[in-house]
Amino acid sequence: MLIYQWLNRAKERYYKIEVNNDGKNIILNYDWGSNNSNRGGKKSIFLCSQEEVTKTISKMMKRRKNRGYELITL
Repeated sequence: MLIYQWLNRAKERYYKIEVNNDGKNIILNYDWGSNNSNRGGKKSIFLCSQEEVTKTISKMMKRRKNRGYELITL
């Protein structure tokens, strides 16, 4: 299991992706929210190949960086 976690210190927000492999599919579990409240959400997507996972995570890393988040765990 891989975990990617981002933090936006200015807005007190976090974003996390967990990568799990169940044998057939690779599952990406997203979790996001605020450090100061209960607001946030969760989402899971199923991917078939490691190439899709790499592409999706690369896209998410770029998006988080553009929105002011810093990667704190990999």
